[in-house]
Amino acid sequence: MAQREPAALDLPLGTVERPSDPRLDARAPVYVSWFDGHELVGSLGSIEPWLPLEQAVARYAAHAGLDARVPATRARWHRLSAEISVLGLPQDLPVAGFTAICESLSAGRDGVLLARHHAVALPTAWRQTPRPRDFMVALMRQAGLSPEHDGAKLRARTFLAETFAEPNTAHPRRGLSAEAQALGAQLH
Repeated sequence: MAQREPAALDLPLGTVERPSDPRLDARAPVYVSWFDGHELVGSLGSIEPWLPLEQAVARYAAHAGLDARVPATRARWHRLSAEISVLGLPQDLPVAGFTAICESLSAGRDGVLLARHHAVALPTAWRQTPRPRDFMVALMRQAGLSPEHDGAKLRARTFLAETFAEPNTAHPRRGLSAEAQALGAQLH
């Protein structure tokens, strides 16, 4: 198992005044993802609205960003940036089977859930895998499935997400709209 650099836990985090927004107290399905440039180094969340948004973001950010499998050295810590994805309600796709699901997806928009297999791909995952077929193959592998053996009976749900990213001029995010980047900037 990777060793954590003790100094990484002593880095200054800063403070931000809490916005007066009732959505922070509402339960919300949310994921927090950490990136080193374009490399995803940790992501954690829930498709179920278990916690109020503010608590969920704090909890998932700490657990996803301080995962012992991610080498959190002082040098790397300063390069990490976060994305927060607040998920919409999953909707059953009216089609079944690998090919039909691939044909019904909107690349860059749809998040996909294979509920029976506990596999989730956020809409932001399209940045790494922009073709629907490749996107679904990656998700199926995450679930331990094969398109050849499991594709015919595959069922999926889709969801939308509102994503907020911290502005990071050293490592700008490919694929985030100017609107999403502006929303992320408002969080600071």
